[in-house]
Amino acid sequence: MYVRSPVSDATEQRQTAALARADSLRQQGLVDDVSVTYWNRLSTGADANEAADIAAMEAWADAHGCSLAPAFDRHDRSSAFTGRDSVVTLPVICLVVYEDDEIAGVYPHAGPEGHCTVADGLDRVESALRCGENLAYTGSQR
Repeated sequence: MYVRSPVSDATEQRQTAALARADSLRQQGLVDDVSVTYWNRLSTGADANEAADIAAMEAWADAHGCSLAPAFDRHDRSSAFTGRDSVVTLPVICLVVYEDDEIAGVYPHAGPEGHCTVADGLDRVESALRCGENLAYTGSQR
């Protein structure tokens, strides 16, 4: 899970609920691990790990006919202080599901079936693992 900080109290409550649900899946033995990475509102690419994570998420989306927009908003900006650069506005919460060290899903995203939220991703993980299914995104699950 990737979580933006700082956020409003209402948004923090939504984040906490999603994190608690993910941790519940871990406690039930349905997932091996839940890690949390905190990020700011904007990514400038200065943090190499963060830039690599975002690039991997974008590659997953491209490979599956999905888009991470509008949750991830990549745009150019110009400032008298910093000049021109490209930044990514990051979502307040993002779920990245891994299976065998490969990304199996990124939520939120927009795919062939419409928008899929973090809650949709948690539903997919729980349903797939309870039924012994593969976690890989096929575009037909929500």
